[in-house]
Amino acid sequence: MLWRSHRPSAKGSRSQMDATATGGSRELAEYLAMLKRRWWVVAAAAALGVALAAMLVVVMPKTYSAFTVVNATPTSLDSGSQSGRQQDINLQTEAQRVRSYSVAERVARSLGTKATPGELSASVSVNVPNNSTVLYITVEASTADGARSRAHAFAQAYLDDRRDSATNVLMGQMSALERQINSLSKQLRTMADKVQKNLVVAQMQALNNKASDLRVLAANVSPGQIITDARLPSSPSDPTLMKYLPSGLVGGLLLGVVLAILLDRTDKRVRTAQDIERVLDLPVLVDVPAKRGREGLGLLPARSRTGQSFHELSHVLTATLGHGNHVLLVTGAAPGRGGSLVAANLAAALARTGSDVLLVCADLNSSVAGELLGLPEGPGLSEVLLGWAEAREVIRKNHGAPTLSAITVGANGELAAELLQREQMTKLIGSLRENYRFTVIEAPSTELGADAQALADLSDAALMVVEIPLARYAQIRDGVRRIDRMGAAVMGAVVLPAQDDKVFSAPPRPSLPARTPPPLRERPATPPAPPSKYQAIEEAPTVLDMVAVSDEDGPPRKGRRHRPEPLPPASTEDSVRTNETPLPPGQDRQVAPDRSVVQGRSPGRSRSAGHARSAEAAPRTEGTHRADAARPADSARQAPADNSSEETAAHPKVTWT
Repeated sequence: MLWRSHRPSAKGSRSQMDATATGGSRELAEYLAMLKRRWWVVAAAAALGVALAAMLVVVMPKTYSAFTVVNATPTSLDSGSQSGRQQDINLQTEAQRVRSYSVAERVARSLGTKATPGELSASVSVNVPNNSTVLYITVEASTADGARSRAHAFAQAYLDDRRDSATNVLMGQMSALERQINSLSKQLRTMADKVQKNLVVAQMQALNNKASDLRVLAANVSPGQIITDARLPSSPSDPTLMKYLPSGLVGGLLLGVVLAILLDRTDKRVRTAQDIERVLDLPVLVDVPAKRGREGLGLLPARSRTGQSFHELSHVLTATLGHGNHVLLVTGAAPGRGGSLVAANLAAALARTGSDVLLVCADLNSSVAGELLGLPEGPGLSEVLLGWAEAREVIRKNHGAPTLSAITVGANGELAAELLQREQMTKLIGSLRENYRFTVIEAPSTELGADAQALADLSDAALMVVEIPLARYAQIRDGVRRIDRMGAAVMGAVVLPAQDDKVFSAPPRPSLPARTPPPLRERPATPPAPPSKYQAIEEAPTVLDMVAVSDEDGPPRKGRRHRPEPLPPASTEDSVRTNETPLPPGQDRQVAPDRSVVQGRSPGRSRSAGHARSAEAAPRTEGTHRADAARPADSARQAPADNSSEETAAHPKVTWT
């Protein structure tokens, strides 16, 4: 029972094995992805290895080799017998004899070379095939003739040394027999007994017979023979391409893999979404594949695969934040257009769920979000921050998504760039929070300054947009830390390919003659109230009207943009123009600029001055209204529909609204 209690369960063991297998497969997938990203490093290293191998083949000194095949036969030295059996020959011992010092001295004397016996012995290699009495003697030299002559010399020197050794042994045995015969001969002279003499004579005769046999053996010693003599080699044996090129390729591949791993570990840029989770421990909520964003993303259709990813993100945010009105911050870790794309698509996805959504384009240097939603240029956030317009006057509706509204950048982003961190922005976001379920703020990158950090103080949650491979690990880490310090919870990261110069945008429109505050429509004191000056903008067709028929190849074409109706004159100086007679066709009228345009309005001017002007304009006389009604159609200049560059150049003093 005690052993059972300490034994892990089968389910736990299975889960541990699955976790280990999953971890191993994940590491293998990461390494394969790393090699896929750094394939050029591996290829370059392999090419370098092959090039070095080829260079070594050309530069290194050439070595030629020749071989001689020798068949060794048994002698009296083999096992100390004259049986003549092949098994009496120890070929491994014979191979060492070929490389012996005595054989090398014979070769040096026969060739008359200056090489020492040690050098000659080092250039020899002997190969012994199995189940044979054959020796392959291979010799290397710097020249082909030297290799052939040395191979033959070593084979012949080996056979001579083996013959001389066997002969010397036989001659030694013969000398011993002769000494015995001489000793018996001396004894025979002193013997008187005839029987003993006969025994000694018989013994001497046997020794003489044995000596005769040894003389015959010594004369016929056969150490072996050369079966195949050395030939002149036609090409060097070393270095060769077949030996060095594969070695260089394998070495280059190994070096390339090591370099790729080192470069990938020291690379500061983010390459995949898995790297964000592995290195920074930041969850990835949406991962747009690289091939999907290769041609540039736009306002994604609701039924596209990437569009569904944003729908899932909207549901996750809704479930996480819970009930009530919330402010979401969308910022990028590195400067780029990814933040605008994510903010526009997230706002559209939230609006499709039926929630009231307002997109605030707080990145005053980018108009991508407004262009994606098909909103024309006009007053926006910059005018609200400067105090030149109210928030309700610059909110744009989109008929494709009735619950989606937007506040674009406006025409005076440079003047209002310093106001994002002031009290005006705090009050604006506070008022918008009360009226909309979700307020999505498109903020500048955290790398560009403290604007995103100031806006994070007004938000409930934040999304970090990572453009691959523009963003660096340090940028993401610093951005998350800055937002987290302001109390906004970073929900995760949205990863997409770099969108620089990929996002579809409309051609630039002619700039205004002067950066001036837009004139506000004077409202009559008595009903009925005149139509809003942004009615034409609100009724303009947008991209979301056509999103059902758009595809995933890019953002759809925007419809023709409409400009608002020309505003009626707000001063008596403007009303004087109504009584002028029309000029003949083709002749331009010199229009005096509006006093308010020439003098300009101070950004810090209080809103009470605007109410005072409205009060002065309210008690207009009934005759003035009749004069406005009786004005000829040609006397009032209408603003062109597209504000073309030709019309602007023809009337440089006229500010079109």
